[in-house]
Amino acid sequence: MKKFLLSVSVILNFASLASAETLSFSSAWSKVNEGSAAQEASKLQVESLKESQARASRHWLPKVYLDAKSYQTNDPGSAFFGLLEQRSLQQSDFNPDSINHPDSNIFTRGALGVDLALFEGGMKSSQIDMLKHSLAAQKSATSQIQIEQYSAVGLSYGSIVVLAQQKNKLQTLSSEISRMIKGYQLGSKSNPVGYSGLLGMKSLANRVSGLINQYESQSRAYYAALREMGLKDVNWAPETMDSNTFVARYFSKSTKESEALASFKAESARENVKASAEAANMEKAKFLPRVGAFAESYVFNGNRATANGYNAGIYLQWSLFDPSDYGGLKEAKLKSMSAAKYSEASEQQERAERAALSESIKSLHQNIDLLNDSHKLLVEQSKMTETLFKNGSINALQIVEILSRRTDLIAQQGEAELSLIKAGSQIVTKQNFDIAKQLSDGVSNEK
Repeated sequence: MKKFLLSVSVILNFASLASAETLSFSSAWSKVNEGSAAQEASKLQVESLKESQARASRHWLPKVYLDAKSYQTNDPGSAFFGLLEQRSLQQSDFNPDSINHPDSNIFTRGALGVDLALFEGGMKSSQIDMLKHSLAAQKSATSQIQIEQYSAVGLSYGSIVVLAQQKNKLQTLSSEISRMIKGYQLGSKSNPVGYSGLLGMKSLANRVSGLINQYESQSRAYYAALREMGLKDVNWAPETMDSNTFVARYFSKSTKESEALASFKAESARENVKASAEAANMEKAKFLPRVGAFAESYVFNGNRATANGYNAGIYLQWSLFDPSDYGGLKEAKLKSMSAAKYSEASEQQERAERAALSESIKSLHQNIDLLNDSHKLLVEQSKMTETLFKNGSINALQIVEILSRRTDLIAQQGEAELSLIKAGSQIVTKQNFDIAKQLSDGVSNEK
């Protein structure tokens, strides 16, 4: 019954693979990229900063305001000055009793005014520069988010490619072991050597089956990760290629430290340092005078008459001491210095990580090439060993040892190739990576 269920499972898996449509990595990335909520949020932040910068750049334009109010009062001061603003003050209005106890009056006042800032201590100019650098930082952050998503998609997709290939190798090996077990004639318990060989074959078959299950589980996890990223396609299969080709085609080919430029994350940090320096200048501007010009024309209506007037002039405002501003400039400078040191430290760490990943990729390339050669040799040795076994020149345990070494090698290949995919996906986040150019160049080089 178990054999029947296993056969059905294998048939269903092959049927599923046969009906699965091949989805290229470029197509997979395009679908994730188009629906990225993280990128969209960052782009909206960019648009918000653009609006902030445009709004701040209009600080030289005058403020124009309209002020209108109508009120009823018997306040002595308001009533007396209301008569003055109507330009209708009479001799009888200087009666002390009338001044102290005026009748209730209704007044209406409307004014149109202009306020033009002539000098603001550099506050607004520094704000514009700060927003300019903040905008540049956010643009770089958006590019970094896109690259990190590209890296994540590449890691999952490339891992699926590797796992599929290693699974095929294990399935081929599993078929060979099953065929040998089926044709084995010396498995009687009365023959200790022969029976030991049979047990070794069955144990190896179980190990290979366990590795296949492990690879299938890992592959399902990566498929699930891609679905969460936004790849909604179902029943698809990846392109067929080795890990070296995948890394060369879709990840950065330049692993030389001298050729690599700082990442967008580092560029964003640099722009934030400049923005923090401008924030310190804004704090400094609080201690400088503000100069402006103003003009206001008004119309005043009361129970006696309607009159108009105007006010015009210049003003000087200078905060000589404000406890809330005290220490603000020093705090802003310290924050700017901290941001500069953080940016410097981050770039140093990025260069170190990029160099380490570069060396790791070179080493993994070489290791994988050696493992591939060793695998070819072991496959050839397996064929020769099987012939010797059929001729009776060697026993079952000896051929099990060869097949076991082949199983170890396939597992090592899988680990090395997955490590290469991971290192390749990480190194692109540590440098100024052009996704469109990489995809274009990768396809062109393959042709």
